[in-house]
Amino acid sequence: MPSPLRIVNYAVNGSGAGHLTRLCAINRWLRRYTQVLDLRAEIYFLTTSEADSLLFSERFASFKLPSKTIIGDTGIDKTTYLALAKQWVWHSLGLLRPDLFLVDTFPRGSFGELLSALDLCQHKAFIHRSVKEEFLSRPDFAAMLPLYDLILVPEHEEESQGTLKGIRRGQLQYTGPVMIREKVECWPRDKVRAHFGVAEHDLLVYVSAGGGGDRTASLHLQKVCEALRLTPNLHLVIGAGPLYRGPSLHGPRMTFLTQSGVAELLSGMDLAVCSAGYNSFHELLYAGIPTVFLPQDKIADEQDKRADLAEERGAAQHLRIPIDSPGFLYKLSAAVDSYLDPSVRRQASLAAQSLVPHNHARDAAQKLLALLVPGPKVMAAAEAVDDLLIEQLAESGMSIEQVCEIAHVLRSTHGETSELIPCEEALSLLRLSQQHALPQPALVRMVRQLAGRIGTGGLDEKSVAMGELLQSLAGFSDWPGAQSLLKQLPQERSLPTADAVAELRRLLGTLRSRQLDLYEGVKALSVAQSDDQSGGSLSDLVTSAIRKLS
Repeated sequence: MPSPLRIVNYAVNGSGAGHLTRLCAINRWLRRYTQVLDLRAEIYFLTTSEADSLLFSERFASFKLPSKTIIGDTGIDKTTYLALAKQWVWHSLGLLRPDLFLVDTFPRGSFGELLSALDLCQHKAFIHRSVKEEFLSRPDFAAMLPLYDLILVPEHEEESQGTLKGIRRGQLQYTGPVMIREKVECWPRDKVRAHFGVAEHDLLVYVSAGGGGDRTASLHLQKVCEALRLTPNLHLVIGAGPLYRGPSLHGPRMTFLTQSGVAELLSGMDLAVCSAGYNSFHELLYAGIPTVFLPQDKIADEQDKRADLAEERGAAQHLRIPIDSPGFLYKLSAAVDSYLDPSVRRQASLAAQSLVPHNHARDAAQKLLALLVPGPKVMAAAEAVDDLLIEQLAESGMSIEQVCEIAHVLRSTHGETSELIPCEEALSLLRLSQQHALPQPALVRMVRQLAGRIGTGGLDEKSVAMGELLQSLAGFSDWPGAQSLLKQLPQERSLPTADAVAELRRLLGTLRSRQLDLYEGVKALSVAQSDDQSGGSLSDLVTSAIRKLS
């Protein structure tokens, strides 16, 4: 068995959940692509985020160290913690020896430990979301950038803030905004409203202070709810975030959430009042939600500039007044009231979607994957996993792992040498198996059995033929018997696939018309093969077996 590809993500420190969410978004696509390419990938996260429940919900393995925030709260000696944290990162990378090491926001590492650790990684990539100019201009920040093979900026070049210096040609690449959910993965509006039990004429308002770790988060939520809770026909959905430690807020037409991710629910919101962190900002605009932004003051992140951009484009309002000032409640109420007009909301929604029309998580993943595998394989993976497949998987309740298992069996048993991965064909067979209660392991065995027994034809033609044959076999409600029957079939290399399947269905039709089970067919085929020592064609064998049934 070939060695696995090891991908290690560094999501250390930060008072929010942005770096963790961004890396999750990219790694969801890396996982999909490695699965369709039949590559064994091990994806790990090294993190200090207290929002690591997000990793658990997204099925990623993580190694966690306490955050600087909790260290400060518990009175643990900071010098001891710093020494421990550096050693922890060094030893983790030394043991894992990643093929790809992916770092977000802090190129030196949160503890300044990565300079001496990058040599332990075969390929290094840095996710550079915009930071304040004074942060960029630090000598230690700029000095680290040449050590990375690839620097990905998850923004459009014209909207990116700050200038990077000393970058090699081709090292810096812009992808556009990265989000954790595609539109086809988001819930329909009616489903969201039903989930929250919203009255017919009420508007759903999403209220959030980002991940909840900001020191002003509790005051932010309380003041916003105070301003809006008395406005009729508003149902407030309070996304407190996984890092929130303030009091819960409850009351009529209020729902309090602390879960790590709500991106799939935003499609049902009518408007929002939110901070302007990277993920909140882009997810809301991507969902087309008119928003009143209340930027937070961060060490590296310039939320004000994002809010200004959205306001300039008519997608949002930037409320430039401190939360604890006397006029805050009035100004916020007035801003929200302006969005009560459906036509105003509609215009803002269109402007928001034009500002963030696409999710570029897959583009970032493709650029990273190109560090690990040849370009044609990257292109094949990108073509195999498109929005249609993601949507179909969501509708069917099946996983991409299930589809990939069947797709790789189809390719291997049909001798396909092209990079094409038959995910659509595999999904079609899986749907049939689900419809007829055929367990996936049994489906895998039957696909392998049928590979050389249904004549000559292309992969797509044989996949359709297999589906037709499974439909015919399903009528007997006996999958063990079906497998026994298929074992009796000879290899068929002369008949076209359509003709070979027609012969098999002729045999199955005879069994059904005479009310015989599949084991009678197995016996007839066995006797026919014993009588025919010349290795006749499938057509001759079926004809002989049918005579035996008379």
